[in-house]
Amino acid sequence: MKACVVGCGGIGSYFAEHIDRLIEIKQIKNWSFHFHDDDIVEKKNILYQNFDPADIDSQKTEALSMRFFNLNFVNKRLTQKDLKPYDLCILCADNNLIRREAYTAWVEWKIPFIDSRANGKTIGIFSSDTDNYKKTIDSSSKGTSCQNPFQIEKQEIEFGNVVIAAALAQCTLEYIRKNRLPNDFRKSF
Repeated sequence: MKACVVGCGGIGSYFAEHIDRLIEIKQIKNWSFHFHDDDIVEKKNILYQNFDPADIDSQKTEALSMRFFNLNFVNKRLTQKDLKPYDLCILCADNNLIRREAYTAWVEWKIPFIDSRANGKTIGIFSSDTDNYKKTIDSSSKGTSCQNPFQIEKQEIEFGNVVIAAALAQCTLEYIRKNRLPNDFRKSF
């Protein structure tokens, strides 16, 4: 079975660590995880993403591939047609365009998805089982951060992205073990 993970930033970089560990300790078997992103590590990312200063100016996928050997990393931004060969799509993305494409892939090809989101202290997980999922995404294609912009400017961070990465790992285990997707989870701390 193959899982596609979209995004290696604030959520995806921590999620990669959890999934790599779960594969290492044999809690996940017979699944391959393919992490996709076409972004580079910027200095500001060090504050809230799972990267080190030595990773600055590297591709996010390249930096993570040097640490997590049980995972596959691809330096590519995905589109809907790229999702077709996967058995599960996991969204750690910072934009609504891929969310709309994952939803369309669900409608057309029945590829289930789990969508994780963070904005400062506010977190959420949705899936192809979420009622009225389309209402959770707007028509914007503009990227957003898992941190509030005014806090990044002050170099203050929140850990909603780290919390949601751990919750996403648990939701992924539930899907792998019991074929059960999360319905809708939202929390603001």
